[in-house]
Amino acid sequence: MILNTLTLGFIFALLGFGIFLSFKILNFTDLTAEASFTLGGAIAVMCCQNNLSFLGILLSFIGGAGAGTITALLHTKLHIDKVLAGILTLTAFYTINLWVTGLDPNMSLDKKTLTIFPRNNDIASLFIAIGIVVLVGILLFLFFKTKTGLSVRACGDNETMIETQGVNIDNLKIIGLALSNGLIALSGALFMEQQRYYDSSFGTGMMVVGVATIIMGESLIRFRHSLPFMLLAISLGSIIYRFIYILVLQLGGEPTTMKLISALCLVICICLSKIKFKKKVNHNAYVK
Repeated sequence: MILNTLTLGFIFALLGFGIFLSFKILNFTDLTAEASFTLGGAIAVMCCQNNLSFLGILLSFIGGAGAGTITALLHTKLHIDKVLAGILTLTAFYTINLWVTGLDPNMSLDKKTLTIFPRNNDIASLFIAIGIVVLVGILLFLFFKTKTGLSVRACGDNETMIETQGVNIDNLKIIGLALSNGLIALSGALFMEQQRYYDSSFGTGMMVVGVATIIMGESLIRFRHSLPFMLLAISLGSIIYRFIYILVLQLGGEPTTMKLISALCLVICICLSKIKFKKKVNHNAYVK
């Protein structure tokens, strides 16, 4: 059980990476995450049924990036509010996700179907999940060292300043949201392949889960402006969240109550982070 929980923790770390890009770096509250997570799972399951598990991982990232691009276009080209743009895409993809699975909201993979995670080998599955997270983390670090990556980070901090430099803000938002939702869909694909089961409701509440892992991670580190440390912190926060999830189930909690518990965990994390921030401010004022 511990190995399986760790594997899921690393898989959901990719969800945290994606939401971190939109929520923290771009300063964009993107509700498309819930649709992208489900879309990634739907694409992966359909590909696995045709013994194309690796192709499913790639296509899920592309599909999620497409969903993020739609939200970005609604916001930048049609000037629709950020939250509303995400809601519109989320609503539309409820139907699109059903189309992907042939109008089947629940699908399971039989024992003979191959995925990237070997059956009955938790150690191998864990190392595969770790390898993917490390690879994605390195690629993100390298991307944000490029001119485009630095511009995306600066766009979230100060759009006006970037615009005065002659940079197209709309393009940066499209790139950022496409990358964000691509990672979220990748997380959904890996989750469905690891669980060998797809449910159209799995994406519900994933925004809350992702934000919770980010806040948990932030409470563990001091170097919040360092991207490598933040990615590591998000991974640790995701693992902690999964162990809390398992602990609640072991104590008699029902799976149907986990969405409520996820929301309560987020509220507690936010309150604790604010208390910690106030103590830090008061300490600095006292030292001065």
